[in-house]
Amino acid sequence: MGLFDKFLGIFDENKQPGENTDGGKMPLLDKIAPYKRTTWMPFVEEDVDDEALATKIGGTAYLAPGENYPVCNNCQEPLTLFLQINPASLPENCDLDLEPDKLIQLFYCTNQHPHCETECQAWQPFAKSQLARTTVIPSTDVTLPAKAIPRQFPVRLVSDWVENEDYPDWHEMQQGAAGLSEQEVEELENEETAVPKAADKLGGWPYWVQGVEYPKCPECGIQMQMIFQLDSNHHLPYMFGDAGIAHLHQCRLHKNMLAFGWSSY
Repeated sequence: MGLFDKFLGIFDENKQPGENTDGGKMPLLDKIAPYKRTTWMPFVEEDVDDEALATKIGGTAYLAPGENYPVCNNCQEPLTLFLQINPASLPENCDLDLEPDKLIQLFYCTNQHPHCETECQAWQPFAKSQLARTTVIPSTDVTLPAKAIPRQFPVRLVSDWVENEDYPDWHEMQQGAAGLSEQEVEELENEETAVPKAADKLGGWPYWVQGVEYPKCPECGIQMQMIFQLDSNHHLPYMFGDAGIAHLHQCRLHKNMLAFGWSSY
């Protein structure tokens, strides 16, 4: 089975949440319909040359002229690039309202001597062994740093996006106005197409492992929006705890404020 076929296996476009096998719609679909969002799963190219300004998972980050590669504030060694997003390469109908002239970059310390993830509690947003930031996209051609970065992951260039509908899990709808019964909550838990996609994805609803954990912007205190989800060992060869899932959030008002966190089973 090819990689694209695997994507389609995760995103079954012909089946809607709450749909009976005979084609009839259960009341649950009407209740969760207002929560529907669009999500996009990255289609990546492997074993290719890295590109400085590309949207990518892994690889080497673009740096401004004269800038040193970011280092961990705990061990002082270079951070590992987990994700870089160029708004120019996102789907045309993406509604995340990213700054068109800035890259989004996510760095994380994977050093285990010392084990910065544990020492800094890097599963929490704003930990000192991680860096989530925006940086201005240059108007001229650029090249990547020639020097190899320790613990750098192979690049996966995002060349396309697979669009699908996404729905929140019952944790979030209990906090909303859906008014789900215990039976409907159980049905959602058992309905794979109704819960948020547990995969690498742009936008949509977070897949919460241990309950709802939206960070708040340090500047204004409002709840931040998820812009990207990273699943353990999906495209990024990294395990977040025990098969955990990570989320990158951004403030809607203060675009330079980004927060990264994860939880596991």
